[in-house]
Amino acid sequence: MSDIIAVKGGTLIDCTGAPPLKEGVVLVQGSRILDVGSAKDVDVPEGAEMIDAKGKTVMPGLMDLHISNLELH
Repeated sequence: MSDIIAVKGGTLIDCTGAPPLKEGVVLVQGSRILDVGSAKDVDVPEGAEMIDAKGKTVMPGLMDLHISNLELH
């Protein structure tokens, strides 16, 4: 079994300004995003764990950068 996770089928917003992509795929390995694109353009490795995102919106790389000053000390 692969340690790669494939999030497939959702509407993909890549935050580049491009229009949302229907039937998107995001490949993740550990804490790294390996590939992002349409289902026809991204090769999902055999044995990858599949997550069905149909009916959902996927925004890879979105980070929570909200911290308070108390957390900095």
